[in-house]
Amino acid sequence: MYMNEAIKGPFSKTKILIYDIDDTLVITDAKIRVCDQKTGECHELTPEEFNKYESKKGQVLDFDDFKSLEVMKAGKMIKKYLDILAKNYKAGNAIGIITARDDEKMIYDWMKDHVGFHIHPELIWCVNDPKRKLEGDIASKKQQAMQWFIEQGYTDISFFDDDSRNIQLIKQLAKDLDVDIKTHLAKH
Repeated sequence: MYMNEAIKGPFSKTKILIYDIDDTLVITDAKIRVCDQKTGECHELTPEEFNKYESKKGQVLDFDDFKSLEVMKAGKMIKKYLDILAKNYKAGNAIGIITARDDEKMIYDWMKDHVGFHIHPELIWCVNDPKRKLEGDIASKKQQAMQWFIEQGYTDISFFDDDSRNIQLIKQLAKDLDVDIKTHLAKH
């Protein structure tokens, strides 16, 4: 028995569209603060800049902006991908989220109350949520989350993300497991 049989909802159990949040569905003013422990110097990175960033020893990363529902609500929605989500939601296809954020309840609330879509809580994966206990970098964690979706029995998968590394690892997972995953590099 696949676990998605236990996930109740009026949506497909085989077709799913899975979205990243930041710079895929919404552009916010949230920044990652990078501080050097020795010098105390700090600078900020956008999520796009962070995708290419390589942390150095002695640096502390602060993701507090990504814990604010108000910052998310103030963000600019990316119409192209939201329109695809809306069309498929109305057609009864499952919608999932795989994001680097760490608060699944906040994502659920934002999607339901602010964006207007009730996404089943079990289909929201915040890969940095401590309860997930995922290991590796963000791209590896997203790959592990995608594997969970495959294990649930989803066979028609579309994945939207703004980071080419995430896309590459999902493509590799699809190849390794001989599963068809349509990947879309989100651009805004």
